[in-house]
Amino acid sequence: MKERLRKFMEGRYGADELNRFLTVCGWVLLLIGFVLSGIDNKVTLIVGSVLVTLSWALLIYSLFRTFSKRTQARAAENYRYFVCKNKVLGWFRRGKARWQDRKTHRYFRCPQCRATVRVPKGKGKIRITCPKCRHQFVKKS
Repeated sequence: MKERLRKFMEGRYGADELNRFLTVCGWVLLLIGFVLSGIDNKVTLIVGSVLVTLSWALLIYSLFRTFSKRTQARAAENYRYFVCKNKVLGWFRRGKARWQDRKTHRYFRCPQCRATVRVPKGKGKIRITCPKCRHQFVKKS
């Protein structure tokens, strides 16, 4: 049996992180959809049925990706998922770092290139030089 499964999966893409994400999202949406469908309210019934349909679509797409033989296309999708995931996680990491530095540093945006510049707090009016475009501007830290 193991050999038959291995032979069947030969040349197929298999599971990756995007598949796991789609599967978890599908199951969570399915659970929420079933809970909302159980409430006797017309709006929640419609929202619940839409969520159940969306969850089934995600689960079916996840299976399609797993059994696909177009490995390059699936790898490209997984790469795009990682790019988006890193953008979102990077935004949260930067927010966390800014929150931790809130007592010792201030953050300003360069008026020319919109780059974020970190300067120490409590130095009075200072001339800030943007490290990206070398534009100088004056702000109170």
